Amino acid sequence: MTLSFEKIFPTEEERYEKYIWLIKLTIIANICAYIAIILADADAMKLMRVVKFVLWTVIYIVLLQTAWKSRALHFMLRLWLCAASSAAILAAMIPFFGFLPMLLGAVITIFANRKHLKIFLRYKDFLKYLAACFGIGFLMNMAGEIGVPGINNATLYQIKQLLLFYVLWRLLRHECKQGRPFRETIRILMLMPVIGVFLLLGWLTIIPMFRKGLFGEEGHDFLALER
Repeated sequence: MTLSFEKIFPTEEERYEKYIWLIKLTIIANICAYIAIILADADAMKLMRVVKFVLWTVIYIVLLQTAWKSRALHFMLRLWLCAASSAAILAAMIPFFGFLPMLLGAVITIFANRKHLKIFLRYKDFLKYLAACFGIGFLMNMAGEIGVPGINNATLYQIKQLLLFYVLWRLLRHECKQGRPFRETIRILMLMPVIGVFLLLGWLTIIPMFRKGLFGEEGHDFLALER
């Protein structure tokens, strides 16, 4: 019988707490692996590789189970099928018009879906989280390119991981206190970035029938759990 994260931890508070602990342990394992590399301890490096593999495997299983039960995977599949069809049309046009159709298509797609995208404004804390992740990644990568005296890229990577964990921890703690189901939080975290990328390729949503099939009626909250 397949173990289920939600059956092992039946309450929402437990699910949030244990998921946060999984990420904490992964961060600690990364730091220990970094120290092992500095000390050139081959046995410790091998051990930490195994520990990290086990932890990441558990995290991916939890995310996959949650994404399936929240129907986030089903939603993403519909998005990518539409995006693939739109990309095929784009590929046929590029030899004749260059990348201009892609730029125009992205603008038109965003305009056509503007009313559905207003749903994002209901989730300002998630938008802040994604913006913080982008900002942290950008600043750390820039620091790596420019160079920081006394800090190498490996150390910058550890700092970036700690900062990303901190903003995720704040978001998860906030959503738990607000009473949002863990399943819904993971669904929103998965769908928001995917929909952002989809806007660049989902030309077919210009057609009302396809748009309604993906996002539902105008005003429908497609990010929330399907009831």
